[in-house]
Amino acid sequence: MLYLDMDRAVLANTRFAISPLSTVIGALGLLRDNKQPSGGGWRGRIQETVRDRRLVLLGSLFNGSWDYLPDFLTPQPRTPATGLQEELHAVATTDSARLRWELQLMAQGVSEERLAGRLVPVLLRDALERGEQDFAERMAAELHQLWEGAVAPQWMALRTRMEEDISHRAQTIARHGLAGMLAALHPGVLWSEDQLSLVSRFRGRVSGSTGLVLTPSAFSTNLRVVIDSIPAPTTRQPMFAYPCWPGPEARTGPTVHALLGVTRARLLSDLHTARSTVELSDRHFLATSTVSYHLGILHRTGLITRTRTGQRVLYQQTPRATDLLAAPRPH
Repeated sequence: MLYLDMDRAVLANTRFAISPLSTVIGALGLLRDNKQPSGGGWRGRIQETVRDRRLVLLGSLFNGSWDYLPDFLTPQPRTPATGLQEELHAVATTDSARLRWELQLMAQGVSEERLAGRLVPVLLRDALERGEQDFAERMAAELHQLWEGAVAPQWMALRTRMEEDISHRAQTIARHGLAGMLAALHPGVLWSEDQLSLVSRFRGRVSGSTGLVLTPSAFSTNLRVVIDSIPAPTTRQPMFAYPCWPGPEARTGPTVHALLGVTRARLLSDLHTARSTVELSDRHFLATSTVSYHLGILHRTGLITRTRTGQRVLYQQTPRATDLLAAPRPH
């Protein structure tokens, strides 16, 4: 599990932002998704642009199997709608110490966080030998090329979809509060008192942050998390790239949502700790009868256990459910 402490500063400075580069990185993530068909749709468009424009650094980076991809590729949006050029400038001028730390993290991993490293391809190693600044500038140039060749022609439609998602989240906040919106953001995001728990096979805790940035993603069904769970040379606020509501129109592989339904997926995610029907009802703004109905289905399918303690009946994930929710995904 990953944990983010939600003190007053983080709560007061939780905000949404539309990020062109976060969208580009989300599209590049399709290259790492073997469930997506090659040669067609968005994945085919990205593959073709990377090949035809000879984007060798991005191709080497996103065709790898690293648990961690460098965070400097998705700079912190300064405004609700940061411009592409501003974000590209932030990538090109990334602090050298921060960039070196991120690349070492990618290559070496962090054993106590279950973050595995991988051998860095020769193309990336050769580029790094020319220095961190040159590497950052080349990455920014390739990101710009990918934007122009693949994303820019569809940007207005993508942006409209993300704006609609943010409006939907704002309505959730108005009706159920910030906690209600965060709890509904993704099945892997769990709200509990003063912290967010992120269902993951990775481990870590982030405290002392000054804010949280939420960016809708038009391409991914997973949550992409940018957090400094270990000390970094320069710090940045946590950022979550979450799937746009109601999700991609076409999904070629089964997801937790598709297998269970959104409500059951959310309830199952929240049962990493034993909870009662009443507690789940309060936490998810559902009638107790509705919760009982979904728990019955989850219990019959072997995804939760049921234990009586005095007058209370408590439910909790089985190992099978934990494995289903914490399938490997990029950090």
